[in-house]
Amino acid sequence: MSLFYIISICWAVVSFIVLLVAWRMAVEGKIRAHKGLMIFLTLGAWVFISGYFFNQSYDMREQTLPVAFIIWIAFHGTIGLLVLIGASGLVISRLRGRGRDAASESHFNRYHKLYGRALVVLWLFSHLGGIFNALFLQ
Repeated sequence: MSLFYIISICWAVVSFIVLLVAWRMAVEGKIRAHKGLMIFLTLGAWVFISGYFFNQSYDMREQTLPVAFIIWIAFHGTIGLLVLIGASGLVISRLRGRGRDAASESHFNRYHKLYGRALVVLWLFSHLGGIFNALFLQ
């Protein structure tokens, strides 16, 4: 198993657990802890995905992947990128701060909980898919 696959599995497991903890912190109203964990997860995800884009390649001369797996990889990657872009939008919106009044508050801040609930489910799914991918491609 290559170093990339080991890092992939470790990141997926650790960030899955941290994401669950961050979700719990939000539910319990521990906003500072939630904010810190989400910043960590979002930055970590960007570092991971950058490493994936620059380091991962599939040599199709050595192996043939089933069509269903290629479709799965495309679906998984699309969901993962959508979640990462959405989470980045939520984090940036929170870091920029809430407006002084309701009229000046950003869309992401007004609907933070709604977007967060949807994104957390997709993000957890993406992490589980990443573990599957790393194990399948070893």
